[in-house]
Amino acid sequence: MSETTGFFVAQNKIPLDETYVAIPSQNGLSYDAQKLIEFYIPPNVDTFKPKNSYLQFDLTLSQDSSASTTRLQLDELIGGQCLIDTIRIHSGDKTQLLEEIRHYPVHVAMKYAYHSTPTLRDLRALNEGCGIWTPDTRGTRGTSKSILTNHKFSPYYKSVSGTQTTPFTNTNSYIQCKLKLPLHTGLFQNDKVVPCGLMNGLFVTILTSENKRVFRQLDSVNASRRLQLNPLFHSTNGNNHAPASWKTGAAGSTNVFYCRADNNNFEVDNFPLVVGETLQFMESDRTKHTLTGNNSIKQIEVSGNGSSKFIKVTLNGSCTINASMDAESASERYFLYSTSVRDAATYNPSYSMSNVELVLCQIDMGAAARAEIQRDMREGKMMVYDFLSTQVYNYSQLKGDRVANIGIPANHQRAKSIICVPTDSSVYSTKDSIACNDTYLIHGNSHDSLLLSTQSGIAGISDRLTEYFFFYDGRNQPSLNVKTEKISGKTSIDAIPLLELDKALFQAGMPALSMNRFQDNFAIGRAFSLNNGTYDMRDKDCRLNVYYQDSANAPTKDKLWCNFIYHIRRINIRADSVTLEV
Repeated sequence: MSETTGFFVAQNKIPLDETYVAIPSQNGLSYDAQKLIEFYIPPNVDTFKPKNSYLQFDLTLSQDSSASTTRLQLDELIGGQCLIDTIRIHSGDKTQLLEEIRHYPVHVAMKYAYHSTPTLRDLRALNEGCGIWTPDTRGTRGTSKSILTNHKFSPYYKSVSGTQTTPFTNTNSYIQCKLKLPLHTGLFQNDKVVPCGLMNGLFVTILTSENKRVFRQLDSVNASRRLQLNPLFHSTNGNNHAPASWKTGAAGSTNVFYCRADNNNFEVDNFPLVVGETLQFMESDRTKHTLTGNNSIKQIEVSGNGSSKFIKVTLNGSCTINASMDAESASERYFLYSTSVRDAATYNPSYSMSNVELVLCQIDMGAAARAEIQRDMREGKMMVYDFLSTQVYNYSQLKGDRVANIGIPANHQRAKSIICVPTDSSVYSTKDSIACNDTYLIHGNSHDSLLLSTQSGIAGISDRLTEYFFFYDGRNQPSLNVKTEKISGKTSIDAIPLLELDKALFQAGMPALSMNRFQDNFAIGRAFSLNNGTYDMRDKDCRLNVYYQDSANAPTKDKLWCNFIYHIRRINIRADSVTLEV
């Protein structure tokens, strides 16, 4: 047997060299909200591996300097991905739009909500600035787990330790961090190398998101998010044997109070409020106790030890309270919450992205392989490149519409599935969006007290939907209407909608690994085929029919339906042209 043949000799294998090349943005040094970021990948990057490529940049968050301080971060589920509003990818001469994904955060939030494991969540927290549950900031009063409480190991601002007297300002506390984002487009999530050189390069254009879509406040200081997770009032004297209540009137005026160790608040490092933050109190039944006076925090420290160890909070001025709060031994029901954002006249935080680069995993196939490809192209042959992409079609529905017939022009040759996400289209100010003032109610059970959505306009909402069905190919799909009353009633689970969504997610290339967020991010799914097959939707009338027939509970929010059609796209590359089949 010769040296060039045989069992142990690989045939038709090309040795590949991998290198990483950083492509800087073309049109600026830094970017904030609603700006265009442009990249040109030149033809000399002959081929690259898209799934190993990523977007990286330095990010600085800035709270509104005219308001009281608080801790802000990016979206807890998708992190830095929320900074991207739209992505477009053109061929190098811009004659062909290869892919465009609008409502990009909705698409990524759907993927991260369901295609999720502990390992993936940890990786996204490290690279993309997503939220993560940490034992240091865990709740101890029976609330559901939150990934929006990690202030101790946050990439966006400094952690604190020991007695705190320095205001938590942009200059003192917020820091620059570096994020590394995989781009969730069909082209950049493909396993096959991209023949960039044959397409005269590529243009990638990114539109950044508006400010009110990206900022989040900690669950553990928010009155509208898991109130039981917030710090708990103990007394005004810190005495475990004879705790003093906070009385009304001038006689009860004080600028010092103490907090219990509940929710892991046994040290300043774990305490979610910061110096300079304004606060109020709320009972577990949501009765407010209002402070009058300078209620911003001056100092946070630990007082006492052992069972008498408390967090001591000193305010900048003595305050009176409108309704007495009994000391710890009598109640355990008064929670602190932040008003820095909630009570501000206006609140306008901002972000800045700098040193923006598209890092590509460049593949060198060798001179012989390149020469063979060029020879084939000169002979008139065509290269075909397939990738799984998505196209979004929108439909606007008012909350008074109890029945909607949603037309979806899913005119795609190789369609795989459809995922319909009804997002909240109500108009919220930036401060209302951050503080979750009157946003969509996810649930109101006794464990969390109240849980309003932080992802208005991004996450799907069931909003009292009772049933739905698709109509295409001349018949109802599935044959019986799918009931969703239990899910939208926020009390239980309907199995069939989740089974339908599971099949649609698998066909869309993001198999469901967790269903924990089916209430937080509701969606309707339908697989056009199974086992990774495709279905020809050309010249077929596709409609989604939705019913809101609960007479006792009307829908509460206007909706913008983002209907994502996942399908196979094909790029046909010839020596003199690049064309696209959808």
